[in-house]
Amino acid sequence: MKVDLVIWTLNGEATITRCLDSIEKAVPASVICHRYLIDGGSVDATRDMAKRFGWTVAIARRRGIPFQANQGLDLVDTPVFASFEQDVGLNPAWFSALMPRLVSQPEVAVVQGLRAATGSRYLEAIDGYVVRHGLVPTWVYSIDNNLYRTKAVRSVGGFPEDFPMSTDGALRNNLFRKGWKWRVYNDMVSRHYRDSFVGQMRHSVLQTAVGKVLWETYPEYPASSKFGRLLATPITGARMASEAHCPGVFFGYPLLRVVKVFGRLIGSVSKRYRWIEVRSQS
Repeated sequence: MKVDLVIWTLNGEATITRCLDSIEKAVPASVICHRYLIDGGSVDATRDMAKRFGWTVAIARRRGIPFQANQGLDLVDTPVFASFEQDVGLNPAWFSALMPRLVSQPEVAVVQGLRAATGSRYLEAIDGYVVRHGLVPTWVYSIDNNLYRTKAVRSVGGFPEDFPMSTDGALRNNLFRKGWKWRVYNDMVSRHYRDSFVGQMRHSVLQTAVGKVLWETYPEYPASSKFGRLLATPITGARMASEAHCPGVFFGYPLLRVVKVFGRLIGSVSKRYRWIEVRSQS
């Protein structure tokens, strides 16, 4: 079965070469029909780099992940397509592991793996600990290393555009309502290029204080569980620091948690939010 590949970009020259090289190594050329890159108006060398890898480059009609994703979806003409973001380095076994799982489960609309940070020693220690100890929440998902049934995504109107920073959660909910399933496989871990710990904290603030959706994980993650996890943060940080031989994580992990909570509090009192209930799927 042939597949189309879609990636959306904006000023990604710092990571795009590594990203596209990893896709080239993970997805056999023999199964690729088209490679579409939808660029949001980069002023660096992103588009030129993509062309050297053989990607067809289009300028986005409107900047933003869901808008660029839908523009790519309009171009797709294969039963299955893949989506990526410019800061992900695929595991070499990504396609060979995930494609059979999608094809063999007709009720499944989306399959994906996890991603773990690389490039920041602190973030590597945190993500590595979570993955090694099986602490990845069952509702974790993304749209940056995914395989989709094209008809399923089109059946729900594509990538929702009304809250751009949370289009993945909205798409997932829409697919659930239509009876489709979305599978995340923790045994397939790809790289997530993160330039710095400070940069990740800034990103967390943007997600919570600037975004327009607050996530509610009731009933599988009630307030009592959230509070208990928050109280255990120093202990968890100490374990992460010990395993990674990186003492700074003892302070860094609690700081990252506090920044997320602080960003959410700011967002809660500064604007009206739409709430999306996030549930795991067996």
